[in-house]
Amino acid sequence: MDLTLLIWYFFCYSILGYIVEVLYCSIRQGTFVNRGFLHGPYLPIYGFGAVLVIFVFARFSHNPLILFFIAVIGTSILEYATGYLSETLFSIRLWDYSSTRFNLKGRVCLLNSTLFGLLSLFVTYGVHPHLSAIFDHFTPAFMEHGAKIIIVLLSVDTTSSVLGMSAFQKQLAEFREKRGEIENRLKVLHEFKENKMLEGLRVKLDTELDELRMRLSISAKRILHAFPSLTSSNEEKRLLLEALRKTIRETALHKKLHDKNHRSDKRDD
Repeated sequence: MDLTLLIWYFFCYSILGYIVEVLYCSIRQGTFVNRGFLHGPYLPIYGFGAVLVIFVFARFSHNPLILFFIAVIGTSILEYATGYLSETLFSIRLWDYSSTRFNLKGRVCLLNSTLFGLLSLFVTYGVHPHLSAIFDHFTPAFMEHGAKIIIVLLSVDTTSSVLGMSAFQKQLAEFREKRGEIENRLKVLHEFKENKMLEGLRVKLDTELDELRMRLSISAKRILHAFPSLTSSNEEKRLLLEALRKTIRETALHKKLHDKNHRSDKRDD
C-alpha cells in the first residue's frame, strides 16, 4: 500500500469519524457537542480504525458477518488501548463507560463496539469504493503534496493539544494546592472570635477561591464539553472535575438568563 494514499485515507476517515461522533453525541444531548482531543474537525482513532478494517481485515471482506465480528474485536482493542494510553499519559479518563452494561474497565462497552462493527461494514462496502474512485482522479503530485500538508497539520495540532492537556493538568494541580492553602487559612480563622476584620478576610479568601475556580472552568470548558464523561481514578481530582462541570453549567445558565432579560429589556424600550 502506497504510504501517501494511506495518509489520505487515514485523514478522510478521521474527518468522517468526527462527523459521525458529533452527530451521534449532539443528537443524544440535544445540543452541539464538539468532540475530540484535537482542535481540528477530525478524530484520529476513527482514522486508525478505518485503516485497520479496510486494509488489515480486507481478507474477510467477502463475508460481512465475519468482517463484522473481526471489526468489533479489532476496534475494541484499539479503543481500549487508546483509553489506557490517555490514562497513563495524563492520569485522566477521556471517556468512561462504567455506567454502561457489558463494559471492560470503563474503556470499552458492548454497545459502542457493536456500533463500531456496523460502521466498519458501512465504510467497507459503502464509503471506501467511492472514496477510492475519487482518489484515482487526483494526480500523484497533488496526492504527495497533500499528504505532506496533512502530516504537518496533524503534527502541529497533536503537539498543541498535548501541550494544552498538560497545561490543564498543571492548572488542576495548582488549583488543588492553592485551594488547600486557602481552606487551611479559613479553618484557622474559624478558631478565632468573630470580628469585622476577620470576616473581611474570610470573604476575601472565599472570593479568591471562586475566582480560581472560574478561571480553571474557562480553561476546562472545551475539554469537558468534548469529553462529557471525562473523569479520573483520583477521587480528589474526580470531585474537582465534577465541581468544574457544575460551575460551567451555572455560568451558562446565568448567561442565558442574562441574555434573555437583556432581550426583554430591549423589547420594552
